[in-house]
Amino acid sequence: MSGVEAQKVAAFVFDTLKADPTLTSLLGGRVYRDRVPAAATLPAATVGVVAATDFGTLGAVRVVSMVLVDVRVVTSGSSYGPINGAADRVDAVLQNRRGTSGGVEVVELRRDQAQLYQEDEAGASFVHIVQTYRTEAYASN
Repeated sequence: MSGVEAQKVAAFVFDTLKADPTLTSLLGGRVYRDRVPAAATLPAATVGVVAATDFGTLGAVRVVSMVLVDVRVVTSGSSYGPINGAADRVDAVLQNRRGTSGGVEVVELRRDQAQLYQEDEAGASFVHIVQTYRTEAYASN
């Protein structure tokens, strides 16, 4: 069941980012779950679950899960410059954020790491800034 909590934490992150007017302006509203649609304009961001590990149990019942969520900001080209502002804004919006989503308590989002990478696909270049956020999550109802 930790996958259920994880999806609700990802939904919380997604909804939080979509509601931020500064990030919406920087990305033209292009924040997606899991992947950027093929026809989408860049830059864009995605929110996806990395992992969910149950670590707190009471008897044989899971009580708490540790959830990791990636937020990836991507654009075409070979420079990080066009997406640095959006990546900074993602962190400003999410760091230490807490709340509830679909009956799951998001205890506190904390950035674990950031990764930067470039890729070439079908003759086109892309750059990515990926930030991984960690939180404990548990059923709030």
